[in-house]
Amino acid sequence: MANLIVVKSKSEIVLMNEIPVHPEVEIEKIIFETENLMPDIYPLKRQLSTYYAKERIDVIGLDNENNVVIIEIKDEMVNESILAQVMKYALWVEQHPDAIKNIWYEQGRKPEDFDWEKEVNIRIVVVAPSFDISVPRLLNKVGYRIDLVEFKKFNDGLQDYIFLNTIKTPDANKPPKAVETTREYNKDHYTKLFNQDSAQKFWKLANRLEEYIKKKGWNLTRSNTKRYISFKYGFPVVFGLGFIGSKSFALFFKVPKKVANSIKIDGFEIYRYEDQWKQVLYKVESADINIKVFDHILEASYSNIAGVSPS
Repeated sequence: MANLIVVKSKSEIVLMNEIPVHPEVEIEKIIFETENLMPDIYPLKRQLSTYYAKERIDVIGLDNENNVVIIEIKDEMVNESILAQVMKYALWVEQHPDAIKNIWYEQGRKPEDFDWEKEVNIRIVVVAPSFDISVPRLLNKVGYRIDLVEFKKFNDGLQDYIFLNTIKTPDANKPPKAVETTREYNKDHYTKLFNQDSAQKFWKLANRLEEYIKKKGWNLTRSNTKRYISFKYGFPVVFGLGFIGSKSFALFFKVPKKVANSIKIDGFEIYRYEDQWKQVLYKVESADINIKVFDHILEASYSNIAGVSPS
């Protein structure tokens, strides 16, 4: 069992003990019912039946990259056998897209911007306390995007704390090494997928935003995905920028709606607030905008996700 130690001062610490969570349905309930625990995923349904009554997807959902998300949950260490299980679920989803679409239609409050007419890919998220070393090594051999997320629960005697950590997948052709950014997609990807001029501006602004973060000294990592670039505090997204069309893109910030409406930014108006993703968007048309005018909302989103005031 792990211990989480909070250093309050040189002479004062808070020791938190890890609490094993059993059965799996307890973890499932936390993930499904806790808003912002996985802020880029919108959960649709728990315990979705597939081929047989006993073969159920723990949680099915959508993300803001137009992916159907399969979440598989375990309450003990996971080995490579998990891959066969989740791939079977992925094949079922591929063969029954209308089943997921019908679940989406039945939702009262749902991601309205999810486009079923566009290419819909499958993303798999495996949540467990720990993973055998063989699992991340084998992901390079799998045709689906699979995220491995460590889930641990701690308690300080008064309240619970949830620890989430995304396991990095080693490159099959390179020795493992520490990295500061995760770049699944590069500049060429955005240039091919979107308007070339817009993609150039998009990439330049993302790099400028990364430099801004470094100067601030914030502990964030960059993640390039299919349609957006985000900056994360561990697992959750803090802010970033993403395409809202083939030519247009916007900065987005993870703040409550009340906070978003209270912040005024010179020269910019709120493009929209997305309730399902808990984020506010500001449309931008140039890579050379003054990032400092967004200081207040950048700091607000950092504080909202990290839980601490930025320095």
